[in-house]
Amino acid sequence: PRLFVDLRDVESRENVTRTFHSAQRHGRHPVLEQDAPWEKHPGMTGSVIYDPSDELFKCWYMAGFYDPPTHQHVQCLATSRDGIHWERPELGLHEAPDAQGGTSTQNNIVIPSSYHDGQDHWETMLRDPLDADDSRRYKAVGWSSYDWDGPLSGIYTAWSPDGIDWSHSPDPIFRHHPRPGTDDYPIGDAPAFMVDTLRNRYVAFLRDGHYRSVSVSEDFVAWSRPRRFMEGLNDEETLYNNSGFVYGEQYLGILTHFDRRAHTQTQSLKLIASRDGDTWSRPTMGPAEVTSLVEPGEIGSWDRFQIMLTGAPPIPVGDKLYIYYRGTPRRHNKVVGEFEPRIDLDQRRDYMAIGLATLRLDGFVSIAASYDGGAITTRPLELDGDTLVANATSDYGELRVEVLDESGKPVPHYTEQDCVPVVADDVAAIAEWRDRRSLAELQGRPVRLRFVLRNARLYSYRCV
Repeated sequence: PRLFVDLRDVESRENVTRTFHSAQRHGRHPVLEQDAPWEKHPGMTGSVIYDPSDELFKCWYMAGFYDPPTHQHVQCLATSRDGIHWERPELGLHEAPDAQGGTSTQNNIVIPSSYHDGQDHWETMLRDPLDADDSRRYKAVGWSSYDWDGPLSGIYTAWSPDGIDWSHSPDPIFRHHPRPGTDDYPIGDAPAFMVDTLRNRYVAFLRDGHYRSVSVSEDFVAWSRPRRFMEGLNDEETLYNNSGFVYGEQYLGILTHFDRRAHTQTQSLKLIASRDGDTWSRPTMGPAEVTSLVEPGEIGSWDRFQIMLTGAPPIPVGDKLYIYYRGTPRRHNKVVGEFEPRIDLDQRRDYMAIGLATLRLDGFVSIAASYDGGAITTRPLELDGDTLVANATSDYGELRVEVLDESGKPVPHYTEQDCVPVVADDVAAIAEWRDRRSLAELQGRPVRLRFVLRNARLYSYRCV
């Protein structure tokens, strides 16, 4: 699919508007909460994927339990058939507190608290389609505060044949305490990584103070020196975390944006984009930043103040994208009232859960025109299929597609007048012409596509 997150593929616009869309919450409750005896952690980092090998949604998430004077982290695995209702498989691998006040292995823990004294956050866990070695089919990147003042605090990797039995890198791949001549910056928590299937590599996203940095690897072992690629605009914001993923012919990502103002202290999810996987930008509309992908919840909601990303990409499910996120009703930093009595304004400081928001498939951005009509024309491109598919809302209007040659003239039989109007609300509406249903005769020659809209909205297009 070709999207309109940037306008790189667009040559001209006529009487149209461009809109960035927010995802819609699934119900008013989270889909996965911590409610087992070993699930008492206020952070709950997580990654949710759909695993085609088992036909299951899988969520790896951080839980934990208090063992004074330290807080012990564990990593758990939950599974689901529909991505909404979750189960905790009893894996029987690691001991943890049970409901009777003792300990038991009847739990869903895959990484125990005995590793690194339980001081790790595994923030991205993915299934890797690239690696030929099945023993490394699943991969993870996480932060460890183990050995806080020493050389072993930093970012680690992990790998697994099944997502259950994990092995870990012996040393950090990026260190919290830089070594002279080796590490440029101290790398903090909130990492993520993506499997770059367009360039056959791995890309790590790192927190470097107020900056986000990027590093790449061909083998998930040797990594390039981190390079800064994005920073906050001022002291009132922090780019807390970001993910990245391949989407069609480009890269998209989700940024956790932290509003640091003293009595705001909120976090929200924003869209970022890249064409090469190295250089990333925050889309804007003129002088203003675009609408957040997921905003903090309303008063009374479980995700009132903090919305944070999970480490995996959105998941296509039918005509929607499932976007999982972490949420909590507390602010990032404690806030108290300005007047006496100085009460703590934040509640449930021990609570974080995983929620679900949905977006129309390809529905990050749309191009729209009213009844007076408008059009958008692409730059020259070569069609590599015989069927043009449009993701559009035109059931109370119409969408037509015209094919133009290199000089900008309509191609005979593929004109606006020849096009059968698309009158549908469909993520995969097929464009046809009265005398031509196939684009096969146009393959291999540069053409432009002109989409003509009347009371219609176009989200994406593709040739299949």
